[in-house]
Amino acid sequence: MLLAGTLSSCLGFGNHKFGSDYSYSGAFHKYKTFNFITHASENDSATLQNYEVIKKYIRERLEMQGYEYSEQKPDLLVSYYIYYNDLNMKGYEQEEFDIWLVNNEEPTAEHEAYRPIKVYMTQGTLLVTLLDHKKQNAVWQGYTSGVMADPSSESTAYLNRAVRTIFDQYRVFRKGYLRDHSNSN
Repeated sequence: MLLAGTLSSCLGFGNHKFGSDYSYSGAFHKYKTFNFITHASENDSATLQNYEVIKKYIRERLEMQGYEYSEQKPDLLVSYYIYYNDLNMKGYEQEEFDIWLVNNEEPTAEHEAYRPIKVYMTQGTLLVTLLDHKKQNAVWQGYTSGVMADPSSESTAYLNRAVRTIFDQYRVFRKGYLRDHSNSN
């Protein structure tokens, strides 16, 4: 998993932390389609409902960025999970993702060394991981803490805000999406 991969930033707002990690081997400018990894079933119906809400918001956000949902050989697989307890993560200090993307349009075998750091996340951390389906490895993950400390609570507005916070760090549009949409106006 990418937790052993990288960390570009871990920022805080109030008691909430958020950040993202990326892999130097990600082909971010080539991904066009996505699908979700099915999670193991939960016994708690409230938890299942929260996961469905999160999935809906993730799908909406990726589609806003031009990615197409596909059940047939998607480029990216999306995994998401809420950790209800405190969480110690291993992350990595890196150049900001946006800056790295501009300078590295094509993935290469040569890259900077990963510099490990420890990240402490408080109760209710939402972790979203994007996996390169073809390469079978994680290429990006975003996370935010303080989403929900109680699995039985439901706040669709808060879940939407958590997904937005995470995907505000993944500002990558589908290959050709901006060009296609600028020509149509």
